[in-house]
Amino acid sequence: MSETRNIVVLGASFGGLSAAHYLCKHTLPQLIKSQDPKYELHLIDPSTHFWWHIAAPREIVSVKEMPHSKCFVPNMDGFGQYSNLKGSIHFHQGTAAGLDTNARTISFRTPSGSEETLPYYALVIATGIRSPTPLTTLQGEHTISEKALDEMNLKLASAKDIVIAGGGPVGVETAGEIATHLNGSARITLLTGSTKLLPQLKASRALKAQKMLEKIGVTVMYGAKATGSSETSDGRTEIRLDNGKTLTADVYIPAYGVQPNTDFLPEDLKTKTGYVATNPNTLRVDAAGPRVYSAGDVSGVNKGGVLHLQASIPILGANMSHDLLADVGGSVAERKYVAKEDETQLVPIGAKTGVGAFAGWGMPG
Repeated sequence: MSETRNIVVLGASFGGLSAAHYLCKHTLPQLIKSQDPKYELHLIDPSTHFWWHIAAPREIVSVKEMPHSKCFVPNMDGFGQYSNLKGSIHFHQGTAAGLDTNARTISFRTPSGSEETLPYYALVIATGIRSPTPLTTLQGEHTISEKALDEMNLKLASAKDIVIAGGGPVGVETAGEIATHLNGSARITLLTGSTKLLPQLKASRALKAQKMLEKIGVTVMYGAKATGSSETSDGRTEIRLDNGKTLTADVYIPAYGVQPNTDFLPEDLKTKTGYVATNPNTLRVDAAGPRVYSAGDVSGVNKGGVLHLQASIPILGANMSHDLLADVGGSVAERKYVAKEDETQLVPIGAKTGVGAFAGWGMPG
């Protein structure tokens, strides 16, 4: 009986899907030529749909302009193009629950609450990060975020006081979208615990962002870090600050404090900050044994985001191919990843302006 070797990708967002498609285009077509062993690709994710959450700040203000049907797409739709791999690609809806590196198995909880176990020959950990709110990252099935966005659209329509906490790109862009959409009908405050906005960008670009926000009616409050919130008796939200003060708002959006989705991993496979302990040059997870890799934000090898992902996926793909194709007599050179520390971030502010830099070039404004 033919041996089956499972290549498992944990996560079906930007990192996981990018890794899976790389395998389908460059690696699996060569592996399936071997009848023994038999290679199969398995994707595991809590959501059946991929969310282009780069559009989240615009969706927060108007799902009419950014309809769910355009932003939430079934994970497996893009795999229909691989007719040569028909029957070799599988999707499992579930949340990673445990990793046994000795038995080389991954366990996951299904929506019904049952737990399933899948053996792996190769594993890509791409479980991503989560924000404090389903408005900006998936928190399980995609319908949770769809509902949160619908409800926020309704709240914003009548809101008079709005507070966004977080001076990073999500907070800045969200404040800009809300201010542009409401056009002066509400007081909008953006909180940051820092002395500048957008910590990945230079002070000059951060100052430009502040001025752009102020021009469309956003008040930026520095040195004010949100530490918690609670609902008041009249249905509003009280936001507690680290300086002991409080603010009250009709709408409160926490846009800070992302956490890696690594609760299922053994402690020896995580860094002190909870990210996957990934080799920064090979993108392998060396402590997990052979043919285990990490992709995307959860790998912790760079500052995160899609722009950095685009640079890392070809390296990851080459090293996966190097390891896997050796089984069938193939030869692919290993590649070395080196994270770039220069400014790499683009932040829209409103419909037509923004600030940012990418690989040494600046974005006007």
